[in-house]
Formats: sequence, structure tokens, C-alpha cells
Amino acid sequence: MRTRRYRDDLGIFGLPGEVTPRDVRFDPTNRAFLDREPDGRYRVRCHTQTDLTEATLVLRRGGAVRSVVMELVAMTARFALWELVWRLEAGDEWSFAFRTKAGRAVYFVPGGITNAVERLDRFVLPDLAPLSVPQWSRGAVIYQIFPDRFANGDPSNDPIDTEEWDSEPGHRGFHGGDLIGVTDHLDYLQALGADVVYLNPIFLSPSNHRYDAVDYEQVDPVLGGNEALASLVESAHERGMRIVLDASFNHCHPRFFAFQDVVQRGEWSRYRNWFVVKEWPVRIKVRGPLRGWQAEWLPVWTAQAGLELDYVDDEGPAVEPTYESWYGVPTMPRVNLADPEARGYMVAIGARWVTDPGIDGWRLDVARYVDPDFWNDFRQSVRKVNPQTYLLGEIFGDASEWLQGDRFDATMNYTFREICLRFLAREEADASQTAGDLAHLWAMYPWPVTLANQNLLGSHDTARFLTAAGEDVWRLQLATLLQLTFPGAPGIYYGDEIGLAGKNDPHCRRTFDWNRDPLGHPVAQSIASLTDLRRRHPALIEGEWRPLASSGDVLAFSRHRGRRSLAVVVNRGGRARYPLAGGSQVLWGDGKLSGDTLTVAARSGAIVEMSK
Repeated sequence: MRTRRYRDDLGIFGLPGEVTPRDVRFDPTNRAFLDREPDGRYRVRCHTQTDLTEATLVLRRGGAVRSVVMELVAMTARFALWELVWRLEAGDEWSFAFRTKAGRAVYFVPGGITNAVERLDRFVLPDLAPLSVPQWSRGAVIYQIFPDRFANGDPSNDPIDTEEWDSEPGHRGFHGGDLIGVTDHLDYLQALGADVVYLNPIFLSPSNHRYDAVDYEQVDPVLGGNEALASLVESAHERGMRIVLDASFNHCHPRFFAFQDVVQRGEWSRYRNWFVVKEWPVRIKVRGPLRGWQAEWLPVWTAQAGLELDYVDDEGPAVEPTYESWYGVPTMPRVNLADPEARGYMVAIGARWVTDPGIDGWRLDVARYVDPDFWNDFRQSVRKVNPQTYLLGEIFGDASEWLQGDRFDATMNYTFREICLRFLAREEADASQTAGDLAHLWAMYPWPVTLANQNLLGSHDTARFLTAAGEDVWRLQLATLLQLTFPGAPGIYYGDEIGLAGKNDPHCRRTFDWNRDPLGHPVAQSIASLTDLRRRHPALIEGEWRPLASSGDVLAFSRHRGRRSLAVVVNRGGRARYPLAGGSQVLWGDGKLSGDTLTVAARSGAIVEMSK
């Protein structure tokens, strides 16, 4: 890292700054731009237009001025992404200095671009503690299970009218999967390389998805009850594996005790403020005749829930509850988490399961739909019980606001999925564009968050990747290679490893096929070999990421940790020759080194160990 000392801030270039408008981005309040490492160093990033060819942090410490050259990590179509990891001290102040392609100077201070750095024109180092992202979650392989569809370990607890295991899934049917079945297959999951089992909701509910909980303190008996969860947690922990539960604290089932009290007691219920009732009494308005599935299902459901159907003759939706619900769905009344009692109850539920039987984390549903400060309270509560509790938020798109160290540790990284779909499934982006997309994703979050993000290819809410890829298994294999080598916690959706297909819900929730040897499928074999390689080469888990030259059908990047560096090459096209100076051996994949050239077979990839 090049450094030099100067008499003042302008000494670095000896030139007045050019003040032509330019897009320079640095936000010291966003930990993606300024964060503290566990060893005390600071990670500083900034984004600039691509016409700036040199970036320098101009550091003032006491009366001394020093320049520290920043590393150009990536050059995308629109931005140059710069980074510096340096030991800063309390009282340090700094500005940024850049060079244009024409050799002119550009200075950037808290007020923006300026011609010179004045006395008060410097960023001041805030008092930051390192982000408390659980160490075990960084790079952990997460296996997601929809409990009713993974394995039936105890047929005696099957619901009435359980459907045939391999029948087509529906929105309301049950297939008999349970937690006993998950415990029975932990050895398989461990052989696959899974570190974490993430379970879709398991609390008592009349639905197969269970996002409408009736009782947050009772694991559904058809899944084996509380005892089955305790056994699963114990068995997983014995293997060094973790358990993450899923729940919606934003909405419940109408049979939830507090809502039932509101139904029965109306405005005199002590729980009336736990919900937002727009019109008393609590009921469901119906406009016009019910048709189709509503005619078959709604009268039965409302009778079970203790609600009345009120047929009205006015303007409005065909079916409208008189209480706020999740997107107007009457089966999911929204819990008013702004109410202190309702909030306190749900926060306590989070801590209760971390305490006993000792789950390791929560996947938190519809995070953006919930009063934001609820997550601050939730985090503080569960972290008092276990400081290493992992909190994963369901947020589509940029989740930066929720990942600053006071709410969640990580996000379900649907952005990563979209990048994979564009490059490998739909071929809408070439390798150069994809390298730029990955670089922007790398720059979007603080580094500890990036390492803990669940990089998924599909979930219970999306079509399976194999289906989106036209059922070309090689596309799924390459996406899996990318998933297991890009920084983050790879998220494997149950069944992807054996080539399960399926469009959107409910088809993406079909049952696992245990009639075949799951570890014999080529995707499962790729996952098992890659997770084994990751254990032997920690650079693939926590190593820094840097893009390599990418174009056409060949995408490449490196991971390095200490003196160990690995190159990853993904080729979606025909046989390709890729220039790779310094490669010492092919560790994985269908590639062959000859001098400074790596030959990669068609529709395949390779991981190469680089010599230092």
C-alpha cells in the first residue's frame, strides 16, 4: 500500500481541484462505505465515475497529512469501485483526492466536489464497533426445508386426508412431512455439506405453509410437536450443525388467542390494540356472489375462525375484512407491532425459542412490512439470550437500510438469484455485464454482511432455478458453482440438488424424491465436492473477492485469503481458452492448465489454485 506524507491536503497533487460535476459516492453513515474490522482496521470504500483513474484517501492525523492510495477493485460500465483497509485512529480526519484521465485533480469532501480542502472540509472518524454478525454464519451452507414436503418420518402424526407423497402439490393440501423426517436425514444433509438447516414455519397452523400461526409456543403436532424440534436441535448440534426457524410476527391466523378475544369481545377486548380494526364488529364483507374456490372455502373457513360473512351492497372489493390484514388476505390479520403489549409478546417469542430448545437463528418474514424499530427490539432480546443468534431478513432488492448492525445480520439475497438467472438461465447478460453486477453486489453491503447473506437460487416463493433454466441441468450446476464460490452463505433449496423442477407456488413446493440415491445426482455431486473443497480452502469461505477479466460466455473472479488465492472460471458457452497467468493447479472442474492458459470445457467451470 503506497503512502506519502505532505504538508497540507493539496500537496498530494499540487493542483487546484476540477469542479466539473461528477458522480462520486461515499456515505460514512452506511457501513458498506465505512466499517470496522474485528482486528480494529477500517474498511473504506467509495464509488466514482469511470473517468477517475486514481483514488487516494488524504488522512490528517494531528498536524500531519498522509496520502494512502486506494485499490481499484472493479471497473463496471458506470462506476469504478475503490477500497482501502487501513488502521484509523480516534480523531482522524480525511478527504478524498482523485486523478482524471487527463491528469487533473478532483477533491471530494463532505459537501461534495470542491476546488480545495478547507479547514472544516474533512470526514471525521465515527466511533464504530465491529458488526456483530455471528462468526459461524459467514460462508455457512444453508439448506432450506419446507417441512411438509421433505420427509415423512412418522406417518402416525399425518393430518387427516394426507395426500400421496408424490402427488402434485396444491395450495392447501398436506403430504405428511415432519421434523422427525428432517432428523432422520441429517446424515445426508451433512454429507451434502450443509452447515445450517433453515425450516419454513413450524408453529401450529391449519395451513401447510404456516405463515398464519395459531400458537407461537406450540410446534404443530403433525410435525411432531415441541419434542420433535428439541430432538432435531440436539441431533443437529451433535453434528456441529445449526437450526434456523422461520416465522411471521407481522400476521397471524384468526384463531390466534388475541384475535379470537377481539372477535368475541369486540371493542371491550383487552387485545383490541393488538390489531387495527377499521369497523366494528370484526367481520368479513362480501360483495356479490362468491365464485370458484371462494364459494367452496370461505364459508367453511370463516365458521372455523369464528368470523361472520356480511353480505353488503356497496362499492369495494369482492371480499374485504374489517380489520387490517396482510395485503387484504382475511386469513392473516396484521398484528399491530406498534402496540407495546403486542410487540412485547412477539419479542418474547423470539427469545423463548432461542432459550429452549436453543435454536441458532431466525429467518424473519416480510421484514419491510413491519414497523422498522420492531426489529431493533427483537434483535436486542434474542441477542441477550445468545449473542451468536443469526437474524436473516426476507427483503427483496437492496436491504442496506436493515443491515447496519442494529436489525438483521443478513438478507435473503434475491439480487444474487437474479444475477444468476440473467447470466445462466436466460442469457440476458454476458460475462462482462455479470461481472459488473457481481461487483455492485459486492459493494452494496458491509463485508461481514456479504459473507453472511443467504445467496439463494430459489425458494418457496419462487419458481425453481431448474425450471427457470429450461430444465437444463448444466445451467443449474454452473449456478451452483457460482453460488458456492461467491462470497456469502450459499442457500440450497431442498430438492434442487436432485433436480426437482417446479414453477411458482405451489409447484415449487413439491415433495422430495427419496426413491433415488440423492447423492448420486450430478448436482448433488457438484455440491458435495464443492463444499468439501471449501472446507479445505477457507479462501472460498472468507477470502476477499476480486473480479478477473470476463467477456462473452466466460465469467471469472478470484478469492484470496492471506497468501492463498483461487481463481474461479465459469463458462456457459463452448470450449474456451482463458488467459490465467500464475495458475499452479486445477482443484475442481473440467479445466486444463498449459502455461498461462486455462482450457475450460463447454458448459462447465474450474477452480484453479494460483501461485504467489
